[in-house]
Amino acid sequence: MNQHIPTGLVYYQDQYDEPNFLGNCYFEIKKPADCSITQLHHFYMLLKKGNKVSPVDLPLKIFNAAFLAFCYNGKRLVGISAIKKPSLTYLKDVHQKAGISNGIHQNFLEVGYSFTRESVRRKGISSTLKRMLLKKINDHQGILFSTTATPSSQRFLLFNGFRQKGNPYQGKFDNNIIYFEKNVTA
Repeated sequence: MNQHIPTGLVYYQDQYDEPNFLGNCYFEIKKPADCSITQLHHFYMLLKKGNKVSPVDLPLKIFNAAFLAFCYNGKRLVGISAIKKPSLTYLKDVHQKAGISNGIHQNFLEVGYSFTRESVRRKGISSTLKRMLLKKINDHQGILFSTTATPSSQRFLLFNGFRQKGNPYQGKFDNNIIYFEKNVTA
């Protein structure tokens, strides 16, 4: 077992209020160009509700993502995540904040834009969406990274082969953000 993963981890399925909550959800992974205007709008509105992402050029950034992930419970969108294509400026900024000095000369993708409605958190939605996204990019060669201050997301990343790099840093929306990275070769 990886020594960086807390041994007190409880699998989300043991915490469900409803025995088959995820079985009653519909999950969908799409390229932004394959999404309807309504889906893109709902993704944007749910992401904005999380209040963890700058709204500057957000619709364009969402449309530039490699993949968008959606979780519906009935007709209600309850969770989202994405594989983002970070700009060089953003990547340099994140590396500088985390104190990472190695060059940015590889192909980078980012796991991000993850948000689950508060009423259905701790049911495995976010981890399911991220696992599905990771399978979708299994042919990616380069670096896959994510930044998060959320302990459950940090555990997910460690469990899925990511390593913490650099130092925790202060972001605009969170304290103690940690940079995680995974070198992927097909």
